[in-house]
Amino acid sequence: MTNVLAVAVDAALVDRITAIRDHRVVSIGRENVDAIRADVPFHPDLILIGDGLTPEQATRYAQRVLSEYPSMVIALVAEPDRDRIREATHAGMRGVISNAISDHELANLIARAGASAPVDAITGGLHQVIVVASPKGGVGKTTVSVNLAALLAERSPGAVVLLDLDLQFGDVSSVVDLQPEFTAAEAFDSGAADSMLLRTLLTPHPAGFHILCGADHPAAAGPVTGDQVRKLVRQFANDFQYVVVDTSAGMQEETLASLEEATDVAFVGTMDVATLRNLRKEIDVLAELGLLPERRHLVLNRMDRFSGLTQRDAENIVGMHADALIPAAANIPLAANHGRLAIQERKRNKMRQPLEKFVRAISAQTRRGGKHL
Repeated sequence: MTNVLAVAVDAALVDRITAIRDHRVVSIGRENVDAIRADVPFHPDLILIGDGLTPEQATRYAQRVLSEYPSMVIALVAEPDRDRIREATHAGMRGVISNAISDHELANLIARAGASAPVDAITGGLHQVIVVASPKGGVGKTTVSVNLAALLAERSPGAVVLLDLDLQFGDVSSVVDLQPEFTAAEAFDSGAADSMLLRTLLTPHPAGFHILCGADHPAAAGPVTGDQVRKLVRQFANDFQYVVVDTSAGMQEETLASLEEATDVAFVGTMDVATLRNLRKEIDVLAELGLLPERRHLVLNRMDRFSGLTQRDAENIVGMHADALIPAAANIPLAANHGRLAIQERKRNKMRQPLEKFVRAISAQTRRGGKHL
């Protein structure tokens, strides 16, 4: 059972917390901010500090509590912005949550804060990190990543996060027409070591998944090490059932680091010999480096009868069976250009069925007991 102490938190949010099962909540007003003492029988696992306190009061209270209980999980309830996040983390708090936080996210937050709550209680024991990769750009990696995340979210709403780790020219936010307040640059700059803080940097998509958007300038993310990428992916894998990673073309350090944490890799190729041969080279190099996950998938994109290649030809060149065959269709790039999901197109939807087959292949391998984190 998780003990939650709500300090000067809005009454409506307290009511929502109280409605969540398997925990105990105590709410106090601003006049009782000294209520947590060593001799109090109620010892909280999570303290939420609301906007009933000024930012200065919230900071002083958090620092006072942490001086006595350094491992206490404290979050600020406020409208997340760069300044509030910076102030909260400098004071030792784990992050900032909005009063509008969803019930699902609120329940996960409380579960994570429980002193004995294992990570698997949050994700159901399955953690899948699916890295979408290709040696060449322009083959449709981002379109596949975005629509794959949306399909997984249909099965598991709120349990999917898409990471745009093309750190120089990531364009996930453009493809889904979002204007993120935070990007991967803030995730790396903050040195975030806590999933609660990282969640405040995500941008929600109406289809039920979250996105860590790419930096808005090629230099914004600065120098990023493989250790930073591994740590970031691992943090999100602890918090979400599915982590989809959109990578840059080729074998950049962030791609290699992501693969070290991956349960699955999805190689995306188009129906031309040069791309397919380069894809085979990439697979061979990754095998030599020991970076190929046990579960490997091939997505053949923009298939048509004019390429002169058949599915079997492509599979023979790459050396893998294709799990998804996505035909060339004008409405797929059209959807991306208008910020829509191709799987939600109502007319002549050419992407949904192939990606549903791909999702079934991923799920089938998981049920057979493939590699878990």
